[in-house]
Amino acid sequence: MNTTLPGDGSADSATVTTERLTFRVPPAFFELPVYESDEQVGQALIELAQDIYPQGTPELWFQYAATQLPVVAQMMDAGVSYAGFCLLDLDGRRSTATVTAALLESVPDGQKMTASSVAAELAGLGGDQAQVETVWLAAGEAVARFSADITTLPAEVTDSGRPEDVEVGKIAVYLPLRKEAELVLFELSTPCMQDWDLYSDLFFNIVNTIELNDGGSPAGAPVPEQPENLPPEAPTDATSGVQAPLQAQSVRDVFG
Repeated sequence: MNTTLPGDGSADSATVTTERLTFRVPPAFFELPVYESDEQVGQALIELAQDIYPQGTPELWFQYAATQLPVVAQMMDAGVSYAGFCLLDLDGRRSTATVTAALLESVPDGQKMTASSVAAELAGLGGDQAQVETVWLAAGEAVARFSADITTLPAEVTDSGRPEDVEVGKIAVYLPLRKEAELVLFELSTPCMQDWDLYSDLFFNIVNTIELNDGGSPAGAPVPEQPENLPPEAPTDATSGVQAPLQAQSVRDVFG
């Protein structure tokens, strides 16, 4: 997995290239080394800790690496091909979000799925308050699933220094690759719900840059026309200034 600056020399985004996918992420994102071998992950995590905490101590770097090691191992086992997170200071308040990407090569029964069939399957899961919508990306028609869970953050990452229960907002975007009977899965999660507007817009700006590296259209078909009832002005991609053809207004309103 390679991360390089775009060919136009822009410093506004970084291009991520995995084995099958290319997409752009803001340069402020740190990458977890899910692309390293098992033997290299530990050292890569220590180097990541040094980037995050340049004024830290070897003890702090080792502690960070030890904490993240099982997280990265779990992601690698799940087939995650990219994992990145940001650590922002918003007017003196810490804020963070994580984005992961995976290519699901094992579609149930080998069936070629469409956005409509994926949406129907997700809507039928039930058991929570998740919301499922169809969205239109530059790469084709996709499905977005919005949910919120309660999780306990460890004392090491809270401002109070004590474990805290927080609401974690999540978005999962499924892009069917109809030629290959596969799915591209991108996920966003953040415990900073007050910054939901920022992260949801940023996330859809990222997934709107997805390209398949085999030279074909990911969906294997022309991008569907936008519904007539979409807002007249599409949201603007903050990293490139390009308008993004998706239903961002409903995205921003999911959690009120």
